[in-house]
Amino acid sequence: TALSFTANAQQSKVDIWEAFLKPKYFENVEIIEDTDVIVLKTPYRAEDAAVTPVSIKAAFPQTDERSIDKIYMFVDENPQPLVGIFHLTKDMGRADLAMRIRVDKYTNVRAIAVLNNGEHHMVTNFVKAQGGCSAPLAADYARALDNLGNMKFKTVSDLNEDRTMVGQFLLSHPNVTGMQKDQKTQLFRPAHYVEKIKIFYNDKHIMTAETGFSVSSDPSFRFFFKPLDGGELRAEVIDSKGNEWTEKFPVKT
Repeated sequence: TALSFTANAQQSKVDIWEAFLKPKYFENVEIIEDTDVIVLKTPYRAEDAAVTPVSIKAAFPQTDERSIDKIYMFVDENPQPLVGIFHLTKDMGRADLAMRIRVDKYTNVRAIAVLNNGEHHMVTNFVKAQGGCSAPLAADYARALDNLGNMKFKTVSDLNEDRTMVGQFLLSHPNVTGMQKDQKTQLFRPAHYVEKIKIFYNDKHIMTAETGFSVSSDPSFRFFFKPLDGGELRAEVIDSKGNEWTEKFPVKT
């Protein structure tokens, strides 16, 4: 028995990426590991595992000749590893993104950029954090439900030389993981999270985020867009219970 225990202890831990995630999402796809297309910024040790900041910076602008069509983000050790699939357009100007995610245990965080020529480029960072998916909701749950679906949008930069600006979209939603207890009943709250956010500018599709509960509560995304002549930005949201919300925001340049 002791020998058996020792042998089991010495077995290498299963590589979730190689064993499960890559075969599921990228079977027979060559993935290039480099920082020539995107750079992934994460904290080495997260101050709060439930709201870990991550950002992706593209190495080149979005053009007809070369663009990033999708970015996948994974947290290998999370119960729901796929943070999201972000469908990007050339009208963003740049494929940079920033958001807050949950990290449940020490893990690799990955971003895979899919180029318009079909190439897949991956960056991987190791993050030390624990308990992000089971951490109690920071806000009062009843109040969170009252504010469910409320949205805000603002520009957080001046107009850049390439005529782009950074916009920040915020959504009120607890993004319940199904692993958080009601502090009064001690029962687990059923999973309830945002599944899709579509962003339009003057009725032109800018980006779509297909997400899960590895995104932090009250999802917040920063992204580039080209605010040509003011107009309006429109957001359409769907969550896992089938709730749908649409909101329009004036854009000032």
